[in-house]
Amino acid sequence: MPIRRDEDTIYLEGVCAVEDAEVLLQQLQSGATAIDWSGCLHLHAACFQVLTAARLPLRGIPENSEIARWLAPLLHPIAMPSVQAVEAEPILELET
Repeated sequence: MPIRRDEDTIYLEGVCAVEDAEVLLQQLQSGATAIDWSGCLHLHAACFQVLTAARLPLRGIPENSEIARWLAPLLHPIAMPSVQAVEAEPILELET
C-alpha cells in the first residue's frame, strides 16, 4: 500500500493513485502531524489536492525528480522568492 502511517507521520511510497486520496484524507483526519514523501514515485492530482489542503510539513525529497521539481514549490511556497506586485501603466487609452 502506497500510504502507511507510523505514529504521527504518514508515509507516501511508490505510486499514489486516485483511490489513495481517500486513504490519505482518512489518515490526515485521524491526527497525523507530518507527511514523509521521500519514497513517492507518482502522485495523482487527487492526492496532491489533499496534500495542498492539509498544509502539513513535508519531510524528504520525493524519489521522482519531476515531483520534486514541479510540486514541491507549490506545497512549500515559503521557499519560493516573493513576488512584489507593481501597478502597470495603461498602454492604450480608449475613448468613451
